[in-house]
Amino acid sequence: MPTSRSSSPTVTIATKHPANYKNELAEAGQLNETSPANHTLMMFCGMEDPGLAILPTHRLVSGFPKLSTDDIKAALGDHFSIEEVDTADAAWEVMEADGGQEVFGIGTPADGKWLLLRATDTSPMNELAPEQSDVWRGLGVSILHRQIVDHLLKGKHPEADPKFKFVHLMNEVHTGMNEKTCQIAILVMPAQIEHVQAISEELERMPPKSTFFYPKLLSGLVFNPLS
Repeated sequence: MPTSRSSSPTVTIATKHPANYKNELAEAGQLNETSPANHTLMMFCGMEDPGLAILPTHRLVSGFPKLSTDDIKAALGDHFSIEEVDTADAAWEVMEADGGQEVFGIGTPADGKWLLLRATDTSPMNELAPEQSDVWRGLGVSILHRQIVDHLLKGKHPEADPKFKFVHLMNEVHTGMNEKTCQIAILVMPAQIEHVQAISEELERMPPKSTFFYPKLLSGLVFNPLS
């Protein structure tokens, strides 16, 4: 989590708490206030570091009927401007050039087509996520899950049971479309560091799968002395 204890905010890039090991020690009566198992290795990076970026995490959604582009237009047309594009790459090129959080690409494997969506009315987010801040409600991933999938698509298809596969590469999106392992492929813009800072200052958590930080720490085996 970012902190406000210094003039340069920081963000935690990677952290895992060894809860199971700690619980085992507690059950065995081997845990006290000074035990190293109460702590975990962490890495902090300045939020203003020019090399820090957040990459996109796209969604392959299953659990819906075989939806067509016409089905998407019928469900989303009152809240989004929609235009057809030739490919996923064409949609992503426009999205990157736009840079906004309210633009999406949606592919339907049933007919192999792609749509470019721009939100024209996100006011339902006020009721769909009343406990969250305006910044949180304005994130692309928030609009995607709360308004597009849970509200509009499920509103048209209440029998649906959405399940998500999270992918980072366009090749993975292409594979999902070509192999028809999902009913919808959704391209979503990544959050920016500024969003992370603003949301943390509201004491909120980022939505799930919204912060794919890059670059990653070098892989390897790290030992934390526990005795």
